[in-house]
Amino acid sequence: MQLETMLGSAGRALRVPQDAWESNVTSVIRTAVAPHFAGNDFFRAQCDAAGFVPDDIVERADLAKIPLLPVSMFKRQDAHVLLTAGLDEIELEVRSTGTGGIPSVARRDSATISNAVIGITSSYRDFFEISKGAGLFLCPSTAEAPEMGMVKVFNILNGMFDDHAYVVRDYAFDPNEAMEYLQRWQGIMTRHIIGPPFLINRFLRFLEFEGRSLDLDPDSMVIMLGGWKRFNGESISRDEFNGKVQTYLGVPADRVRDMYGLIESNMVAIECEHHRKHVPPWCYVSIRDVTDAGTELAPGQTGAIAILDATNSAYPGYILSDDIGEVDETPCACGRSGQSVHFRRRRQGAELGCCAVSIEKFIESREIVDECRIPVDVQAG
Repeated sequence: MQLETMLGSAGRALRVPQDAWESNVTSVIRTAVAPHFAGNDFFRAQCDAAGFVPDDIVERADLAKIPLLPVSMFKRQDAHVLLTAGLDEIELEVRSTGTGGIPSVARRDSATISNAVIGITSSYRDFFEISKGAGLFLCPSTAEAPEMGMVKVFNILNGMFDDHAYVVRDYAFDPNEAMEYLQRWQGIMTRHIIGPPFLINRFLRFLEFEGRSLDLDPDSMVIMLGGWKRFNGESISRDEFNGKVQTYLGVPADRVRDMYGLIESNMVAIECEHHRKHVPPWCYVSIRDVTDAGTELAPGQTGAIAILDATNSAYPGYILSDDIGEVDETPCACGRSGQSVHFRRRRQGAELGCCAVSIEKFIESREIVDECRIPVDVQAG
């Protein structure tokens, strides 16, 4: 199956037999690596050092031979050396800032953006089957955060809704405004909530504190991206989260869907109703030994998550992340084949680097400042 066919028909490509999946993903990544090998001096040097040439890729196991780019390289001032495309061909820069404040910058050319938009849209249709309704976005809009990768990925959902609203503005979130939109749409259209887990959790805490609850609609979904660990290191329990969504929003667990991705890759792994995050068929997740990134681990073993992405022509899309997890290649009850990825934690010593963390940290700091302000009439007294 060709890359263009996969991108336009993700659902079909995700339901081929497992041996066909292996052949397909090997073929598209082998095809994608050749232009980077031929036209990228930096990547070519890594290949020469590893003794790798694209013709070495014959079967799926050979994908582990492709040199990887650590995500830390995207934080360097000279990160432009990673590019295969010329700087004049770059259409978009996507950024993510971790708690250390050093931005990771991933530059994309026109072809890479087109592949991402087509592939993500096709995947959304397959997993969510949304074509109407209203989307309540608990995140900034792209107008406010145009370079934020998480917001860009959420924004692609907009074209599937009849109406939508963003309720984080100037890095402030008012849960009463969120309630107003949900009540305004009640009985008119199916209501969906989209955002990073921590902000949806804030909304749930508000409902719990106020003693209020909503019954959204039978087809309502809660769609998330952005990680489950807060900027201060606290983790959000998924089981507890799902329970609160059921209690306060009336949305069952099988319609609560999380996604996983990195701003350095076009890959967005989306949960099915069985809460397995399926790797899109144009990507391959390789789990690496945390002490030796050159060693690939077998499915089910825990290690560093590496993503090989066939859709990126701007730079070699073969990324070694700071995330720890596993892949599962056993059959899924949803009928999809290939891989599913399970994120466990960040690598020890790595920053909590994602857009959601940055948003939460900023919102939290503003709220603390607001709470500490002394009213004018108190000062006068």
